[in-house]
Amino acid sequence: MRLLYTWRRLIMITLNWPRVLKLFFLLSLLLCYNEFLVYYFVLIQCSWPSISIEHLDADVAEGSGKPLKALFMADTHLLGPQGHWFDKLRREWQMTRAFQTAMTIHSPEAVFVLGDLFDDGQWSSDEEFKRYINRFYSMFHHSSTTALHAVIGNHDVGFHYMITQHKLDRFQKAFQSPLVKMLRIRENIFVMINSMAFEGDRCIMCDTAKRELEKISISLQCAQEYTTDLKDMQNKKCSAKEYFKYTKPILLQHFPMFRQSDENCSGPDSAPPEEKLKSFRPKLDALSKEASDMLLRELHPRLVISAHTHNFCYRTLQDGTPEWTVPSFSWRNNIKPSFLLVTITNNNYAVSKCYMPREWTVIWTYILGVVCILIWLVLPYRRVWTSYTRKQH
Repeated sequence: MRLLYTWRRLIMITLNWPRVLKLFFLLSLLLCYNEFLVYYFVLIQCSWPSISIEHLDADVAEGSGKPLKALFMADTHLLGPQGHWFDKLRREWQMTRAFQTAMTIHSPEAVFVLGDLFDDGQWSSDEEFKRYINRFYSMFHHSSTTALHAVIGNHDVGFHYMITQHKLDRFQKAFQSPLVKMLRIRENIFVMINSMAFEGDRCIMCDTAKRELEKISISLQCAQEYTTDLKDMQNKKCSAKEYFKYTKPILLQHFPMFRQSDENCSGPDSAPPEEKLKSFRPKLDALSKEASDMLLRELHPRLVISAHTHNFCYRTLQDGTPEWTVPSFSWRNNIKPSFLLVTITNNNYAVSKCYMPREWTVIWTYILGVVCILIWLVLPYRRVWTSYTRKQH
């Protein structure tokens, strides 16, 4: 009878509605923290960098406009139909929450996604590609005050040997991203390129990209002459439509500039030590030396921002131009994902790296939270069972 009474008390504790409601509240709080609040607690710790004289270009007169606030991210790799459903659910939810939280806290005026938006874009049918586009814009939706620009990556259309005109056209239609594009935003100039179009094998795509690059180079030269008040310009290729205020462009691309490896890269989100010594394959892991030299020669950029490796890297190129390689935005490709916040004026810029919550931190928070809730659940049972055993003795 005493054992029956004890079990009855245990059941009453279990079916105690206030206790059930407390359990539901604790579980909901744990879920809410890990899936929503943690992104705010982490991302609020980073902020827009302040302009200093470190990157000041004294040869360019200071503009009149206010600084542009731009967010740079890369390698989202949205999974295709063959991707595992849980992997797709977990990692895409992480990217959605990180992006939307960043939009809420930092409100960038421009967002640049530096390629590999999709994981299987090169294999997708037109119908699958449409679903890809809808998912991307659903995950990374933004206000009308923010402009989103996408650079094309090898997973979006394939490496050079896999690219077809149809794949290029459908990506360009969705994201207005041709082989080479010059973009002017508030006295700042960005040049966005298709890295796979700089193979240098004289294919139609490569020749077209080279001609477009040369046109942009001439436009920049004409703008520079016009800005410096050289009214007697001798460049006959200049035309009135190209007269805009000159500033050195920022080069945006998927492949990093030519480098042999990530050996000289550092930072918690850089490549693991065993990967840093792996040799890069030109035209696959990075641009060729010829393509890199041509871009530097034609554009004279003040800054290069690239992606593709999934790991962070900062280095200075042979002509002194700094290059920032942005790591993957997804937990699938980097255990410490991050993005860049960049404050830009026509003759200066400042860069800040913003880290996102780590996947293992979230997992361990779940584990510790569940353990604490289980302890809270077990304590009343332990007191009842201890009382029963004492009476038995």
